[in-house]
Amino acid sequence: MTELSFSAIGDTNEDIEEITRLVKEFQNTSQTSTHVRHLSWNRAWQTLLMFAIEGKGDDISQVGSTWAPTLAALDSLRAFSDFEVRSMGGPLVFVPAAWQTVQIEGRGEIWAIPWSIYTFVIFYRRDLLQRAGVEESTAFSTPETLRETMRALQNSGIHPWTIPTSANYLDLPHIVSSWARAYGGDFFAPDGKRPDFNTPHARKGLLEFFELCRFIPTELQEQNYEACLDDFFRKEKTAVLIAGAEAYTEAQQSNTLSEGIRDHIGVAAIPGVSWIGGDHLVIWKTVRFDPRKEHAALDLIHSLTSVENQIRLSRETTILPARLDAYAELEFQPEGMRPVLEKILQTARPHPPARLWRRIESMLADMLCDIARNVMNFRNQTVAEIVETKLAEYEKRFLLLLGG
Repeated sequence: MTELSFSAIGDTNEDIEEITRLVKEFQNTSQTSTHVRHLSWNRAWQTLLMFAIEGKGDDISQVGSTWAPTLAALDSLRAFSDFEVRSMGGPLVFVPAAWQTVQIEGRGEIWAIPWSIYTFVIFYRRDLLQRAGVEESTAFSTPETLRETMRALQNSGIHPWTIPTSANYLDLPHIVSSWARAYGGDFFAPDGKRPDFNTPHARKGLLEFFELCRFIPTELQEQNYEACLDDFFRKEKTAVLIAGAEAYTEAQQSNTLSEGIRDHIGVAAIPGVSWIGGDHLVIWKTVRFDPRKEHAALDLIHSLTSVENQIRLSRETTILPARLDAYAELEFQPEGMRPVLEKILQTARPHPPARLWRRIESMLADMLCDIARNVMNFRNQTVAEIVETKLAEYEKRFLLLLGG
């Protein structure tokens, strides 16, 4: 019997329960014995990096989509052939943004197969928008209308919103990238080798995002993500929330969704160009020393990324599938989520594949949190003065990091 080892990422054992079940079902029908290793998110990158450097570890791993280029650049992964990719449905069955991160810039090999996606949306209170005289259909259509929506809510005595601004909130770059791209800019050049966040198009969008920080009530500043969710879904403190697309369903399942607002919650895409991330599956190149193990690893990825198992995974969890053909069989909440997701799936973009992405991501989070805090704390300065000064400072730091 062929033995395989598979590393899955989750903060708790419950988080990897369903993928473990799928792996075990594969084991029962394939003459393999597969061990599932649980990696926590706060240790996963360091563990996977050591796999890559030392050439020792599991045979197959779940990895963050932005991590795959770095791991591939370390010559630690086994590439997928065109035939193998076609046997899994081919590139067109996957969400376009997910497929953009399976390669390294300038090279043609496929180093990973998309397995799940993650994205952010706007949840909002219809009743509070109505009280503030805001037209729901256009409230979040552009960065400008979103800013005016926040102003109207504030002027009506309603807490507009809150967002985590702690330096360890690594999702902040994913959220803010929508504004950086709103007018044709981005955080970085397409090859990931040059910072572009201080160019005029990107700076315009970023300025509009940081203007929103002045609408965060003082008592709701400096909160973590879980507190922001609680303020919106359970405590009914805020009118607008930017959160993962799964947040409403998870609030329902955990009984933290207030009955009083359940029917008043709407959903919209973030203005600009939404970000899509998620997870990929990779095979470490050490399996090439054992042809039976290599074949079994390919079969396991084929099974996990099949449309049937993608549908099942999404139904049993709140994970969004990476395959487009799975979505027709799924239901989403709240009302209006399906068209929002359909738009995001076709138009969203990932961050450019970059070999130093993990470090870049951390520095970006530091930059954005630093600017947000300055905007909230130093109200004697204009938002534009703070943003322009800070972006120029951080541009120099990123140029040093990227060798520019």
